Order: sequence, then C-alpha cells, then structure tokens
Amino acid sequence: MLTFPASAKAFPVTLQRNSFSPRLAARAGDVWRAMQDVVVDQSADVGWSPARYESAGTMFVVRSMTLTHTREVRFEDRLVGRTWPVRARRDMLFTREVRLFAGAELVAAASQEWAYLSRALEPIRAGQDIYSAFLREEGFPSVALPEAAALPGLPVFTFSFHTWHLWMDPFGHINHPAYVDFCDEATSRVLAKAGLPALQLSPLAESVHFRAAIGAEEQVTVEAHLIGTVGEDAVLLGHRILVGDKVCATAKTVRRLFGHGRDAWRTAFGG
Repeated sequence: MLTFPASAKAFPVTLQRNSFSPRLAARAGDVWRAMQDVVVDQSADVGWSPARYESAGTMFVVRSMTLTHTREVRFEDRLVGRTWPVRARRDMLFTREVRLFAGAELVAAASQEWAYLSRALEPIRAGQDIYSAFLREEGFPSVALPEAAALPGLPVFTFSFHTWHLWMDPFGHINHPAYVDFCDEATSRVLAKAGLPALQLSPLAESVHFRAAIGAEEQVTVEAHLIGTVGEDAVLLGHRILVGDKVCATAKTVRRLFGHGRDAWRTAFGG
C-alpha cells in the first residue's frame, strides 16, 4: 500500500554529525529540522524559493506539528523525504504531510499546519500563484500522538535560559525545531538530577502548538511534567515554553529511557 501520493517527489536529506547523540541516534529536534528542509526543498522545486517569498513580502510559518518516530534515525541511514499539501482553510491555513524514509523504510511521519503571513506577521490570503504551485493531495492519514494512561497531579519542573542572537533563523526568531530541543533539555535535566542516564533518552513522538515568536536576548522558561504512561516502557510529558508570563508554545513529548522503565520516570518526576 502506497503511503504517499505518487506526485510527492523524493528529496535527499543529510543530517550532520552534530545531529546525533553519543548513541549515534538522531535527536528529535534534528528530525524536525530534516523535515523542514524537505518542505523548503519541495517549495523551491515548484518555484517558491526563500528568495521568492522574501521578494513577495510573504512567508509560511508553522502553527502546529505532530511527529511520530517509527524508529530512531541512525548515523548510517541514507534519508529521503516526501511532502505534500493536504488542505487549505480560509486561504490562510494550510495542512501538509511529511514523511522521512531510510531507503524504502518509513522512519518518521509528521502532520503540519502552516499559516500564510506577511513579513509583518499579519495573516494574509494566498492567491492563485500559491494554489497553482502547491497541488493538494487528499486521502492519506494524518499523524497523531499515541494514547496514554493519565498520571494526574505530578509536579512541574522548570529551567530558564537566555536566547542568543546566533540562534535566530531567517525570520529573526527561534526556529520551530528548537522548541523540541528545549523540551528535551528540560526533561534531560530532571532525569540527570535523579541520577538517570539522560543521554539514553529516545523519542517516540511529539506535538507542539506555537503561539508566539521568541527573539534574541529573551529569558525563556521551559516546563516539564509527567502526565501519562504509554505502553510498557514509555511516558507522555507535558511542556510549556514561556517568556515571562507569555506562553510561546505548548508541547507534548513521548519518550522512553533505554535501560529504565516507567517506575524510574515516576521517581524522577515526583510520582
């Protein structure tokens, strides 16, 4: 059974060495970056390069994204990505699917919602030039987080940091995959403080809803708390990313820790 439209071209994907943990497994945020590269490549392939968006005074920004990892991406994997638009709403919000393959093997899948904006971050309506370039393909399932058994009432852990100017993306703010890095760093710090091997953290899925941009020299606070269990050895974590009292993003991550079960997670997170 074909898991992507026949019209969805394959684009090669290269992860750099610094995308991999000491286990030579790609970090979740870098899988998100790989999928962003696939979308940019597909956009350029149909005539909408970053330079064209800039000249048009428009851009697409991610409003939400949910990603599942079929397995971890390994250092030796030769990757290709495919992506296609699925639907449009009010000519401003666009949903697309992205798939990442190692050879013929699906290793990660994502559903994204993008907003079409002016360079002043104001919503604008896409014209026929967008619709004629990005042909929608329906009939393929979207991605969802796995079901979890709730663990209510556990404490929230936080850590804070200041953003760097050198972290800013072409739009002058923190690029959306970095939010996944922030969530995983918050989780890793809780695990390490509990004496657990944070470098054994392994991603299964994540979902992020973006609310506000983060710029340079801003103090960011990241929250992490355990909100459920998934299967025999994985957990669901909840996160908020804030600047002051402003919630810039909310997220959920599904993670396992190699060599440790759910009891270790509950001990580390106060359960």
